[in-house]
Amino acid sequence: MKNIFKYLSIGLGVTIFLLSCEVTNFDLQDNPNFLTPESSDPEFLLNEIQFLFQDIMGDMVRNTDDIMRYEAMTDNYGDVASPTVLNIEWERFYEALNISRTIENQAASDSNLLFHNAISKLLVGYLTVTLVDYVGSIPYEQSSNPLEFPNPKLDNGIDLYKMVLSDIDQAIIDINTATFNVSSDLFYGSDKAKWTAFANSFKLRLLIQTRLASNDLGISNLGAEINTLLGMNIIDTESEDFVYRHAAVEEPESRHFYFTRGYLTGFSQYIGNYFMWMLKDSKSEKDPRIRYYLYRQSDIDPFTGPPYLACGGDPAVDFCYIGEHYWGLDHGETRTGRGDNNLRTTYGIYPGGGAFDEDQFVVASNTPNLLGAGIQPILTASYIKFLTAEAALTLGTNGNPAVLLEEAIRASMSKVLNFGGVTSALAATNTDVDNYVNEVMINYNAATSDDERLNIIITEFYLAGFGNSIEAYNAYRRTGYPLNIQIPIDNDNPTFPRSFPYSNDAVNNNSSIEQKQNTVKIFWDTNPDGFIK
Repeated sequence: MKNIFKYLSIGLGVTIFLLSCEVTNFDLQDNPNFLTPESSDPEFLLNEIQFLFQDIMGDMVRNTDDIMRYEAMTDNYGDVASPTVLNIEWERFYEALNISRTIENQAASDSNLLFHNAISKLLVGYLTVTLVDYVGSIPYEQSSNPLEFPNPKLDNGIDLYKMVLSDIDQAIIDINTATFNVSSDLFYGSDKAKWTAFANSFKLRLLIQTRLASNDLGISNLGAEINTLLGMNIIDTESEDFVYRHAAVEEPESRHFYFTRGYLTGFSQYIGNYFMWMLKDSKSEKDPRIRYYLYRQSDIDPFTGPPYLACGGDPAVDFCYIGEHYWGLDHGETRTGRGDNNLRTTYGIYPGGGAFDEDQFVVASNTPNLLGAGIQPILTASYIKFLTAEAALTLGTNGNPAVLLEEAIRASMSKVLNFGGVTSALAATNTDVDNYVNEVMINYNAATSDDERLNIIITEFYLAGFGNSIEAYNAYRRTGYPLNIQIPIDNDNPTFPRSFPYSNDAVNNNSSIEQKQNTVKIFWDTNPDGFIK
């Protein structure tokens, strides 16, 4: 991870070029002490895009973990999806976009940079659709020229999706044409076949995500498009998983954000009781991933002491405490800060590089752990299998949804259970996995409608998606599943954020942007108001 430079001032010059739509300083552009963007090293430029990519994606995950019940939401939807939430991500997105445009300009006159430009386009394209998925429309085209357009207009989310789909196609061509490798590739080590698999899988993800609004994208035969991609090189093995690998390095900070949250000075968040209950009690046996996902810091009774949990006996609370020292909070519980930071359940070894739960029951910071050398799972073989199972069930695309569901679960189990080299006697076994899979498949085969079957697919996707709540947030808005997801305990009819408000900074600095409510739906979310809670 020595190639990661946080907020790197690339060649001392790109800092000037990183003009977000809202913040500019034109006087510095002619300063002879600074290099021009065109003279900046493309390896450094691409390195910074990769850093910004993982940083933004990580922040988006943190923004959504509590909304999707992986963490407990200890406020309300209006607070966790407030106008200030995306301020930093908004600014960094435009930094990445402008660096990407610099690389594109360089590649136009230097064929040795085709691979650099392709990677840049794919990463910034992923960020672009992610921002669209959260806010709907964003300034894009005019943002490249702040002198002419100091208040760049919003570009429609549909048009941006179309642009990214086109950029993916061009990136694949450029990857296959390129003759010069990338030395700063932090994802695939300049492996063209893996980048192609990611590009095809990225496109597949977008097509399935927008399946309810494919006509808006001008796709006349969505099933045929998906089937074509399924016959191409896609992510279907763990070695092709698109993940960002964190390192156990403090300066510059390279550790996984789950580790820095849960292992340094006490866990300031709470794991969601619904998510823990799903792992522990929703089936006849515990989910084999539970000791990898979660680490229990204490075996004391949470109702003793101050007491640490204030929910005991409260009829409005669904779970309060699920037992066996899995200590979290319900969705919407506001009674927090009771001195239990080093007692409550925190993140485990996967994906944040923490500790495997061997019934140690000691403070997380005192455990043998991976020191934050975790991963950000962005697009994995298991995710692609879940999405493909959804498409097979809802669109009739190639593949048996039941077979794809089983393959998806097993791919997730393999990735999680083999992470970090766990050798404990309490590690999950093949029998544990088989028993879990068999129960899911019995339930799937016993389902009497496609709605029931889709609920099972998306519920298992949700459980496999720990560490990437972006996928869960999109799937929930797209399908309404998991069906049994917990509703806030203090509000039976909440207004779920179908999108996020615009960055407050963006609204204040760009007169073309008017703030919107979080009830506004993204173009591919065609489901009715009040559909989800």
